[in-house]
Amino acid sequence: MPNYQAFQLAATDNATTATWITQAQPEPQPGWALVQVAYSDMNYKDALTTDPKSGVIHHYPQTPGIDAAGTILACPSGNFEPGTAVVLTGFDVGVKQAGGYAECLLVPEAWLQRLPTGLTLREAMIFGTAGFTAALSVQALLQNPLLQDKAQPILISGGTGGVGGFAIAILKKLGYQQLIASTRHPERAHDYLKALGATAVISLADLTTPPLKPLMKQQFSGYVDALGGSTLSAVLPQMNYGGVVALSGNAAGIKLSTTTLPFILRGIQLVGIDSVYYPAQRRTAIWQHLATDWRPAQLEQFVHSTITPQQLATTLADYLHQPKTGRILVDLQQA
Repeated sequence: MPNYQAFQLAATDNATTATWITQAQPEPQPGWALVQVAYSDMNYKDALTTDPKSGVIHHYPQTPGIDAAGTILACPSGNFEPGTAVVLTGFDVGVKQAGGYAECLLVPEAWLQRLPTGLTLREAMIFGTAGFTAALSVQALLQNPLLQDKAQPILISGGTGGVGGFAIAILKKLGYQQLIASTRHPERAHDYLKALGATAVISLADLTTPPLKPLMKQQFSGYVDALGGSTLSAVLPQMNYGGVVALSGNAAGIKLSTTTLPFILRGIQLVGIDSVYYPAQRRTAIWQHLATDWRPAQLEQFVHSTITPQQLATTLADYLHQPKTGRILVDLQQA
């Protein structure tokens, strides 16, 4: 069997060491597929794998990379012909089993999605987990009766991150007219968020400054939240009657301090968004939307940079301490 290169992290007590290792290509068993990876990307979760204390990876050594796009090398079942373009996000790839930072990836074939017409492998990784999570969040909003009216105000937190940014752009593409982006540093992010489609940019402090009450002035009919924690606690009392919150992250913490009042007096919904174990059979429709009617007008504006495999170790370390605005792509074809 031919060999391939894989990026591997090994852990000491308080740190990790990164090396590129050479391995023999595995022979996929029935139900599994071997993928030649063309592109991966970099998410904050990927950066956390370099910190053993983060708890993201429980057992080292491990090959990180929670997203991958490439072509089928072998699939014993015949469900995927060699050369078929596929995309993979979620299912704890890059966390509990070898991930996308490698030339080859062995995974259960049920986890793979055929690349939809209209997307390249590179474009699929511009979206990656961030875009997929944003699409699930938008789907939750679209199922709310109040948001059939596209003039309703929608709040999006974490707009400079992948999920929030894609949510803004998708909702803009769908014709929503009041998209309010909140960020810690509006003076720095204003132009970027406006370019994505935000109609207003506000400071997180405008939402979270005390005094905070169980019920406050109603302001938002929808809320795409990748932060959670104290930010979510502050916004729930400000949701309009019948509004919906799509929660996908915990960047602001895992604790939620609230009362029953926004739910029982204003009928709001709090919907949890899980992109890791979202059922494989329902993913096809989401990727089809991203390739067509939900595709942002300027997808390339999300790209911060494209790096080579040799730049992975230093870029991961830098990203851990200073996350970037926009998406970092990893071109595995240069391995």
